[in-house]
Amino acid sequence: MFVALAMASQLLGSADLAELHNIAKTTIDASLVRSGAGITGVGVNSTGHDVRVPGGTQNYYPAFWIRDAAMMLGTDFVSQKETEGWIKVVIAAMSGSTERRLEHSMVIPPYSVPDHVTLKGEGCFYPGAYAEQGVGDYGLLPPADDAFYFVGMVAEQRRLAGNDKFLASPLQNGSEAMSVLAWAEKAFEGVAVDPATGLVVCDPVQTRVDWGFCDSVRKTGSCLMPSLLRWRAAGQLAGLDKKQASTYREIVTRIAASLRSSFLKQVATDEAMLVSATGLGQQDDIWASAFTVSLGVLPKEDSTKIAEHLLRLYKAGKITAEGQVRHLPVGEYWRSATSGKDTYQNGGYWGTPTGWLVRALATVDRAAARQLFGEYMLHLRQMKAKGAPFEWCNPATGQFVNAQYASTVGLVYTALVAK
Repeated sequence: MFVALAMASQLLGSADLAELHNIAKTTIDASLVRSGAGITGVGVNSTGHDVRVPGGTQNYYPAFWIRDAAMMLGTDFVSQKETEGWIKVVIAAMSGSTERRLEHSMVIPPYSVPDHVTLKGEGCFYPGAYAEQGVGDYGLLPPADDAFYFVGMVAEQRRLAGNDKFLASPLQNGSEAMSVLAWAEKAFEGVAVDPATGLVVCDPVQTRVDWGFCDSVRKTGSCLMPSLLRWRAAGQLAGLDKKQASTYREIVTRIAASLRSSFLKQVATDEAMLVSATGLGQQDDIWASAFTVSLGVLPKEDSTKIAEHLLRLYKAGKITAEGQVRHLPVGEYWRSATSGKDTYQNGGYWGTPTGWLVRALATVDRAAARQLFGEYMLHLRQMKAKGAPFEWCNPATGQFVNAQYASTVGLVYTALVAK
């Protein structure tokens, strides 16, 4: 991490990165709900472990969201002990070995990871709902991404600990006990994929959210973002389970090849874009494109073409506002979404993916990367008194929503200083 931090400091400036680290730490610290403490009007954290909600405005999302928590990891914001507590909370709330069939044709497959966990420790498997699980308007299956974020959580514990002791320790879910590593592997296996490609699939009938930051969007076919998360999780499991390492490395290779053939679309001689899904949602996915380049999944030639496409859109003012990033280029909206145009995930601007976009732009235009980061930092400074970092905003309409949102700064810092 220290080499990556030095490189990021050289590109973006050590003072600005240190400032971002401090803002991120303050915001993430404000999200902490200690065991036995509570959130006013919600209740007491009785999970037996410290948890963190998605931001400092604790009653906005008053539960432990797995993906948001995972986005706080990777640097020095959360301790090994707390991370272990999180893993225990998740395993205790997982669905276990038996499929659960609910009303409204909803199904929770075996070993599903909850979308979020209440302060009472109850697993909530669907966005927009709590322990009652909702009515299926956010998919009939749980979102496809939480299992892979959970694997990342387990990998982070191993990084912090420097040994396999916790990975091998048995943890209980109901009457079933397995090692932490086994729970992570069961979760990984529990998400439906196309066996030929290794890509995550969203069925048009048995619907599911492809990942949490598109929970108001419906997509079908093979889906890009959860497939990228599966690629990363397979690589992490290859490092955690030496006996099965070759199997996971084969999955990594298969997904990487399939990403190119399924999602990459030529835009011009020197430009390419990545679409979000192969069915409904086959649109220019800015967040996932930036994430792809920052991960280094594809061959350099392809990554460069994707970065050039992002650069052109950035310079044309079509994907950012005040350093925050739109899901799709300006003027485009998801073909099926419950969120209104120019709001939330359908035209709102988010800080969460800004670090990925800075890294992607830096591969083809370091000056543009610095400019974007400067715009982002200026927004944080100028809007601090009004509550920045926000979950999302639309400066043109005067919308600045959910103050003190952690991934808007925590994930950005981690993305910039990660290997």
